[in-house]
Amino acid sequence: MLRKHLHETYMVSLIQFLKNWEYLLVMNDKAKKTITLKRGNKIVATVFTPYTFEKTDAEIEKLEATHQADQFKIKNLRKENEILKARLELLEKLNRTNNAPFE
Repeated sequence: MLRKHLHETYMVSLIQFLKNWEYLLVMNDKAKKTITLKRGNKIVATVFTPYTFEKTDAEIEKLEATHQADQFKIKNLRKENEILKARLELLEKLNRTNNAPFE
């Protein structure tokens, strides 16, 4: 879920970033992009600008709220499932006692 927001990134080498970090932070914050640092072919870091940090933080908050709601639903469904199991057992017992004279 969060990964789709990180696709809007500016790739820069680690050396370029160290030389121009102030400019890169300001410009990428205006462009609303993260900065991905590379060393050779390997990604070594992702730098969040203030805007991208807020955006990611808001997305995490939404995911946490959704997760809590899902957990509450699961808890209620488990309770309901136990109630239905108990009803089924009672109906089966009732059926057995009602059908006993016919067996």
